[in-house]
Amino acid sequence: MTASNARFESGGLIITVANVGPAATVEWLGVSDAREPSLQLSPFFAGLLDQLASRPVTVDFRRFEYMNSATVSPIISFVKSLDARGARTTLLFDVTVPWQKVNAQCMRAIARTLSNVQVP
Repeated sequence: MTASNARFESGGLIITVANVGPAATVEWLGVSDAREPSLQLSPFFAGLLDQLASRPVTVDFRRFEYMNSATVSPIISFVKSLDARGARTTLLFDVTVPWQKVNAQCMRAIARTLSNVQVP
């Protein structure tokens, strides 16, 4: 698997990775309501980390329909791992959607403790 063609699908969740020049976009679509999403997400993210290291990465949740609270932990782990590898990471949320607004606020607080992560 290369980051240029990476795609994850499980239940109603789809994650795509697209490269545009030196940058990459990781887009979340559908819903994530698995009881233990980290069992499937963690290996997928692990396969991406080296390919995304030291690159600008946008993680785009704006078209993501829903995620349960169990999905937050693997996202935080992924973002922290990107930060540790020097990937300048931007997280995009649709703050007009109430649940996304809450997650954006939480991720802004976490981003303050990381060197390479921003949540506009």
